[in-house]
Amino acid sequence: MHNLSDLGPKHLDLLMESGNIGAAHAASSLSVLLNKPIDMTIPSVRVLPLSELIDHDAEKHVAASYIQVYGGLRGFFIMMFDVHQADTLIHELVPEGNVLDEGLGKSAFCEISNILCGSYLSALSNFLSIPLTQSPPIYAVDMAGAILSEGLVELSLYDESALLIDAILFDKQKGNQLNGEFLFLPFPDSLDVIFDISEGKLSM
Repeated sequence: MHNLSDLGPKHLDLLMESGNIGAAHAASSLSVLLNKPIDMTIPSVRVLPLSELIDHDAEKHVAASYIQVYGGLRGFFIMMFDVHQADTLIHELVPEGNVLDEGLGKSAFCEISNILCGSYLSALSNFLSIPLTQSPPIYAVDMAGAILSEGLVELSLYDESALLIDAILFDKQKGNQLNGEFLFLPFPDSLDVIFDISEGKLSM
């Protein structure tokens, strides 16, 4: 049974390629939703120890969404933005909304989460040729360390690492750049699926 630390540079390159395909789809969907040109890129995909993820920027105040992944593989997907940047995203959909608004603000952030996470998972599903579905997002606003400590507790029973996907959103109209973080946390049996399929693609 594989662990995330077994992923090599070629595996990560393939996952980043898949991520950038998903980012292109997400940018198109966001552009339509917001009625303005949006770019999105995935500059890096890294494997980091859970302890390092929890300690890194632990005091940073963030808005996050937590999604469960089912189908051909199982795991979790967590999206996080600094609260100020999350507010910027929310304001594009709901000018009077913010991260502390449990009504429209929460709904707007979760809708954006569905688009961004869903586009990545859709691209990964096509890349691996397996069906993937996602749960409705669970929303939270707290310190990054607190959110990750709670969200990663189950995975820590199986693996000591997580996949960190950096994402950059660029609003061409306003010239704003928003930096988000996505954590993809597949269960070990699902990681075996990723290895088996990606190894076949690597040998092509």
